Formats: sequence, C-alpha cells, structure tokens
Amino acid sequence: MKQYILIPALILLSISLTLGQQNTTNTNMKFYHIDVEVSIDKSFIKGAVKCEFVAVKPEVTTLTMDLADQLKVSKIEGAETFEQKNNQLFITLSGDPLKKEQRTNITIHYEGEPPVLEDSDGIRKGLVYDTHGKNDNPVIASVCYPNGGFLWFPCKKGLGDKVDSIYIDVTIEDKKVTEVFFNPKTKEEEAREMPIIVVSNGKLEGVKKVDENKKKYEWRHRHRIAPHHVLLAISNFMKAESEFNGRGYKFPIDFYLFPEKLKESSAMMRRVPEIMTCLTNTFGPYPYRDEGFNVTQVGIALGMDGMPTQTNVLLEDMKATHMYKVVHQMASMWFGNHISPKAWQDAWITEALATYAEAMWQEYKRGLTVYQIILDEKEYFEGGKLYLDDRKDYSEERLSKKGMYAIHMLRGIMSDTYFFETLKAITSGKRMRGNWSRTYLSTDVFREICEYYASENVERNYKFFFDQWIRGEFYPSYKISYSVSGSNIDLNVQQSELESTPSIFTMPYKIEVELEDGTVVKKVLNDDQNKEIFNAADQNFKIQANGPVKEVRFDPSNWIFKDLKYTRKVTNDRFPIKDLEITTSNHRRKLEVKYNVSKKQDVTIELFQVADGISLKEDKSVNLQTFKKEAGEQSHLFKIPLGYGSRGVFKLVVTGKGETFTKILRLKRIKEIF
Repeated sequence: MKQYILIPALILLSISLTLGQQNTTNTNMKFYHIDVEVSIDKSFIKGAVKCEFVAVKPEVTTLTMDLADQLKVSKIEGAETFEQKNNQLFITLSGDPLKKEQRTNITIHYEGEPPVLEDSDGIRKGLVYDTHGKNDNPVIASVCYPNGGFLWFPCKKGLGDKVDSIYIDVTIEDKKVTEVFFNPKTKEEEAREMPIIVVSNGKLEGVKKVDENKKKYEWRHRHRIAPHHVLLAISNFMKAESEFNGRGYKFPIDFYLFPEKLKESSAMMRRVPEIMTCLTNTFGPYPYRDEGFNVTQVGIALGMDGMPTQTNVLLEDMKATHMYKVVHQMASMWFGNHISPKAWQDAWITEALATYAEAMWQEYKRGLTVYQIILDEKEYFEGGKLYLDDRKDYSEERLSKKGMYAIHMLRGIMSDTYFFETLKAITSGKRMRGNWSRTYLSTDVFREICEYYASENVERNYKFFFDQWIRGEFYPSYKISYSVSGSNIDLNVQQSELESTPSIFTMPYKIEVELEDGTVVKKVLNDDQNKEIFNAADQNFKIQANGPVKEVRFDPSNWIFKDLKYTRKVTNDRFPIKDLEITTSNHRRKLEVKYNVSKKQDVTIELFQVADGISLKEDKSVNLQTFKKEAGEQSHLFKIPLGYGSRGVFKLVVTGKGETFTKILRLKRIKEIF
C-alpha cells in the first residue's frame, strides 16, 4: 500500500513557520464541515468541505484557500469562478459583495490522491498510508503538523485563522480484517476478525450505514482548531477505555491501538490518567474536558515527540519507554492547541512549555532531584535566540530545550505560587488582552502576565530576564569565591564577559549557608535592579550568618542555566592554588584537573556521588587521591564510574592547605532510553 508523491522538503520548511495571526486576509474562517470518502486499499480521497466565514472588511468579493494541487477541485458551491494553482484556490464569490461582519459559506468538492511530503528527517507528512501486524493490515493517518492540513482538505492553513468548530464525516468501506495478536487471558496467539474504524477529533456522535458496503463516522469538535490539528486515523483499532476524575468534573480517556501491541501498551495506558492529573495541576483544567481525551497509535514514524492533534495524541507506538512523548503532546493541548503563538517569533513559548512538562511529570512522580536531572538531559549550550529576528534561524531543538530552561528559570525568580498561578491564568483567559486574547499569546503579553502575578507584594519588572534569555544568546559563566570570619561571609561572584548579547547576565542568586551545627539558611542575593552592582561582572557581597559557617553553596538547585567553573572557599590566603581548570571529556565521564601550586603543599582530590537517576545520595565518596608536597603546574586525570545508560550528579572537591574548590558535575544519559 504505497502512495508516494514526494514534494520537495523545502515546501514543508516554508510552511513550518506560518504561525500566529494573519492580518492580510479579508475573511475570518468560522466553521469547516469535512464530508469525505477515503479509500482503504489505495491512496484516494473524494468529498466536499463546507467552509463558513465572515467578512472582516467591507466589499469582500474574493477568498483564498489552501489545497494541494494534486487534489483536483471539480466545483465550488457559492463561487462564481475559481482558479487552482500553487497549492491554493483563488475564489471569486457569487452574489453581491459581502458587507463587513456578513457571514456566508461555500462548499468545495474535490478528489484525488493526497500528496505526501518528506521532511529532512525522513518523516512523511500528509495523509499517510501504511500497514501493521502480521497480515499487513491498513493504517491511514493525517500526519500534518506543523502546517499540513491543506495536504488532504481545503482550508486556510496556519494558526492564524482557527475555526470555532469542525464536523468530520468520514465514509469508508464496511470491512473487517483478520488480526493475529497475543491474547493476555489465554496467553496464546489467536486470529480474530476486526472492523476497520475511523478516529478523529472530539466526540464520535454517530456511525451510519451508507449502503451495504459502506459506513460513515461522524465526529464533532466544538472548540477553536487549526487545520493541522485536525485528525484522521483509520485502521482496525482496538479501543480501550479509561477515565479522568478531576475536581468537580470527569471525562473519558480512550486509547486506539493495534491489537498486537496491547501488551506493550498497557503500562502507558495506566499512566495517562496520572499524567493528566500532573498537567491539570500545572496548567489548569484540561481545555477539552467536555469532549474527552484520546491517544491513538498509528505505527508510522512521527518524529522525536509524536504528533499533536486536538483532543488526541498521535503516537508511533505506546511503549512505556516513550512516556515522555505522551507528556509532551498532552501539554500541547493547553499550550499549542488551546493557546497558540500570536506570531512565529512567539513559538518558543508553546514549544518550551510542552518540553517543560516532561520535567514536571518527573517532579510529580519522583521529586525535584529527578526533575533537575531531566532538565539536565535537555541542556542546550549552543548560541541562538528564542525570539528570532530571522525565520532562517528557526530551530525546534533550541526552542524546546533552551526554552524549557528559560521556563525553569522564570519559575525560579517568580516562586512556585506566582509561576503556576500565571500559567493557569493564561489557559483560563485571565489577564489576556488584545484581539483573540483567549487563543493567541505573544511574548510581550506573557511577560506582562508574569509581572502582574509576581508583583503581589513587590512590583516586578522582568525586562532584564526576557532581554537576556529570550532575546539574547548563550549563558553566564561564573567563578565563586568566599571567605569566612566568624559568622561573617565575604562572597565574590565573578562572571566572564561574552562578546555576544548580552555580554553579562544579571540574575538573582539563590545561595545556601550551612552552619557548623547542620542548620541550612537560604538567602537571595542580587535581586534589586536599582543597585549598581546588579549589572556588574565582578560582584562582592557581605553576608551575616547566625553562627559558625561550614559551607556556602551558590545556586545549589541550579535555578540558573550556567557554567559554574567552581566554588572556592579560602581559609588561608598564603597558600593559594592558582589557575584551577576542570575539564571533561567522553560525555563528562572523564575529568582532567589542572592547577598551579605556588607554595609546596599536599593536595587532595575527592569525587562524591550526590545523586543517581532517581534519588539523592549522602555525598558518597567514590574516589579519593592525595598528592604529597606538590609544587608548580599539575595535571590529574579521573574517571567517573557511570555507564552511558545512566545519569547522575557528582561533586569534585580539590583541597589544598588554604583553599577548597568544589564543582558539581551533572551527567546525562547518553543512550536514547527514558
């Protein structure tokens, strides 16, 4: 079952950035009714789409729609003339010119073999035909993200003209196929006849017999939706039912999967209601709770994170090791589908929050330590902005990974209370302003809402943060030094100046002061933008403790994305260790420690394991070496005892006669397993 009209991937690239509102149009789309017949045995679609729209200007006589040229239009009801070229329909409306706010409709009749694009990663986009199981039974799915709805039905592509609701009627052959699968009850393989069914957005409100050999599935979705979030999936799916119980409401969670994949999918199906609990706690009530939530398995390569449709997550498979894909795409229901980027430059917000949800799930299940380790696995040390000046600089990896850390840091400077209040306010429409305020979110409005909620007690201005992390590049590099005299601490924060923008990052610093009696005091430094020291590359702070000080820890929970070269404690400045440099290789599994000893002394280097992939350790020593009477330039190599399939946090401590240097090393898992 092959259908391969391959269009150059450059076309897909050109549509991938069509985000946000389109202000050049003279109409606003309101409703689509897709009524099509889809062939199961070959790539072919035939039918009609009713399009209702409103004139946003006076004297409107024309309408432009998007549709792949391979799908030929035979007639358009409500049109005087039309022309089809360059994947568009140029329509002259019949009747008198439309007045502003006047509503009307057209119905486009079309048929043909839907084209399939192939992107740079080899992922097919469009109405994709494939097979599954031992009998090569058919599966058909609309793989249309980020902007490919026009590849199978006429629409106005992009996020800028969502319709208020959509009806999807799909007629297919009334056919059963034989599927061979493992029966978990009998623990044996068996063959069973199963009907081919249709899955789409929203609620299935009817299945009608068209004639002896055909049936029509009637799906209804009564929420705003963009064309590339419209789903069509056809196969001999097995339906498994579950339910989510929220605070004062509940809704169904259904799974459409291949029978032969039931066993490998069971763990994920058990987890999805729990993931929904995590995400409703994070983002607020699920936006489509009146219609439920579905997960559909199609066995088609969809890329790294699956495919977001609306009310339904499309997955290649439902293995438990791919749990993060469900989390990522479920989060898109709030940010991406329900709340979309206002302009293409604002796409970082939805990408970042969908990726951030993966870390939130780990925090929900296992706590902040694992949350941080998941963040470390997504670290992004490359250049590039989140709010872009040029579309050519678009990078989904940067938007998701760097964006996720920007969201993490925003949470750090806002505090949990205001941060989560902000996210829930956005998804509920509070404090949103401007046209389409309950649908589209801009970077500026996002910042304004953050500032509004964070300013409950003290007025906050986050321009410095958005200028650095959203509109700027790279990250800060720190060297921390401190000395203690009784209960007085002199702390120095030294930052390397960059040649890019910004050259210096200005952030509040969270520190921990551990006293000799074990008491830990938490403080925030550098949180006053009005002080001259706020923007300095070399900063000195005096801290008064409540007793003898054992240790000072700079940003111990890693709320700033940074390169912390070391934290240096000075106890005797007559015996310095100069030019300390700690470098890593082999995915940070190997260490080289270089320094210069100006006065002969013993130096010890000790490696501690602080945390593994799940839990904290009590600074378990894994390697201790003592170097006697060192002098001059020194170099020592160490190996961290951690396999490539594991992750963990380690602490390196270099101790001389007058100084102690500490560096935290966060090691991510290299093998692609989760």
